[in-house]
Amino acid sequence: MRILFAAPHRMAFLTGSVNVSVLAAWWLWQLASLHVGAPALPQGDLPPVLLHGPAMLFLIFPPFVFGFLLTVFPRWMGYADLGPKQFGPVALLQAAGAISLHGGLWLGIDRMLLVAGFGLIAAGWTLAILSLSAVVLTNWRDRKPICWHALSALGALNCGLLALLLELAFAATGTFDYWRIGNQIGIYGFLVPIFLTVAHRMVPFFAGNVVKDYARWRPDWLLTVIWLLLGSHLTGDLTGSTDIVLVASSGLALTTGLMAWKWWPRSRAPALLKVLIWGFAWAPLGFVMQALDHVGVPLGRAPMHVMTIGFAGSLLIAMVTRVTQGHSGRPLEMSKLACLAFAGIQLTVIGRTIAALATENGFWLVAGATSFFLGLTPWVIRNSAIYSTPRIDNRAG
Repeated sequence: MRILFAAPHRMAFLTGSVNVSVLAAWWLWQLASLHVGAPALPQGDLPPVLLHGPAMLFLIFPPFVFGFLLTVFPRWMGYADLGPKQFGPVALLQAAGAISLHGGLWLGIDRMLLVAGFGLIAAGWTLAILSLSAVVLTNWRDRKPICWHALSALGALNCGLLALLLELAFAATGTFDYWRIGNQIGIYGFLVPIFLTVAHRMVPFFAGNVVKDYARWRPDWLLTVIWLLLGSHLTGDLTGSTDIVLVASSGLALTTGLMAWKWWPRSRAPALLKVLIWGFAWAPLGFVMQALDHVGVPLGRAPMHVMTIGFAGSLLIAMVTRVTQGHSGRPLEMSKLACLAFAGIQLTVIGRTIAALATENGFWLVAGATSFFLGLTPWVIRNSAIYSTPRIDNRAG
């Protein structure tokens, strides 16, 4: 058990890995029972189709986000690593919340286990924000340069906590508006900005270390532009203003397209960097699709899934692989199972997009969910073993 608290990412990434496979299996079973005649799971009074979005948002991504940020925040600002007393409770509450939520999803016990699960995750989330904010406050008191990536990440985490509390309220009351607003804030206030922020910090840094004559382009003003556009996008979504969403989506397509073009390596690059860039390239495509959707092109739920599965899912595979390899003493490279997981994500987003364009076609929904489960499960099993064992170079952490 001690090894799981030897570094901030271990327990958190293990929880996230388990969540990926268990949640993927649950959703695949739900779709299979609906479209191909598989036995139905127990159902509560909240439809699985509504629970699917909040579960994916708050079971899969946050453990990896917190494991990463609790590792890098002090390093970004030149401080010593956080200790188990700071990151341990966050990881334990995330794990306890996940167990409760999985129980509610699989057993169909909506109100009790789902509310408890969201509540435990929210408690861990709050502790994480307090620990990370303390680092930023120390940085300010020491009169060091402002770390804009840290402030941007904290902004996204606060938006995510608000979205999580709205999903908790939805689980407790069944009020649809809580679900709708929680999903929107969760995606465009938390998920998208956190990955854009980390990519802004990580991609130029990593590329500059592995690509010859690479220009590390990451101006701070980009973060401001991203937040202004995402804030406008979210405002338009919540108020029903198509024009605002159209302008914001177009601006985000241009901004993320510029980022992808500037970051694209012009010479030989390792696979681990290529998947980061390829995954990022889903962002401008997703925003273009959103803009088209708001001028009347019928794309259904395709734009949202391009952003959540294509963009966020691809970057999750790439970034988690890099951290897992590097922080276990292994070479910074894409293993065969990491390549399988990345391919699984690409097939998933393609299948989910085709399903959306074909009016939620059952075959393609099941095909996409199958790719997700089969592609990612071997990868998370291998990673789970790594998080549970010492580094192969015998170093601490």
